Amino acid sequence: MQFMSRQTLKHLEATIQNSYSLPIFKGYKAINKTGVEKLIDELYANLPDDVKRAREYLHSRNYEMKSIKKENSVYDFLQRLEVTLDEAIPILEFGHIVILNIREIETLLNKIENTFPEEILKAEILSRQ
Repeated sequence: MQFMSRQTLKHLEATIQNSYSLPIFKGYKAINKTGVEKLIDELYANLPDDVKRAREYLHSRNYEMKSIKKENSVYDFLQRLEVTLDEAIPILEFGHIVILNIREIETLLNKIENTFPEEILKAEILSRQ
C-alpha cells in the first residue's frame, strides 16, 4: 500500500539532502525555499486522505487501532519547519534560496517521521505481510 504523504516526505528529505552544501559555512545548506514549501503543502494536503485510506484498510483487515495520543503531532513539526524556512537567511533578493542549518532541519525531519500518523505506519506494515 502506497501513501502519497509518505512519498512526499521522502521527496522532501531527498530535496534537502541534495541541496547545495556551503563550503564557507560548514553545516549549512542553500535550499530552494519555494520547492520545500510546495512539498510541505503537499504533505498537508495528502495526510488527511492517507489517514482515512489507512483506517479503511485497517478496518477491512479487522485490525483495531488503539488511540495513542502523541505529545506533538506531525502537523506541529511541519509548522516548525515552515517557521524555520521563514526565518532563514535569504541568499537572493527574492528569497527563493535560503541558508539553513542542516542539523536543525534534519532534526525536524526526524521528528516529522517519528510523529507520522500511526494508522499509516500500521497499514504499511500490514500490507507488506
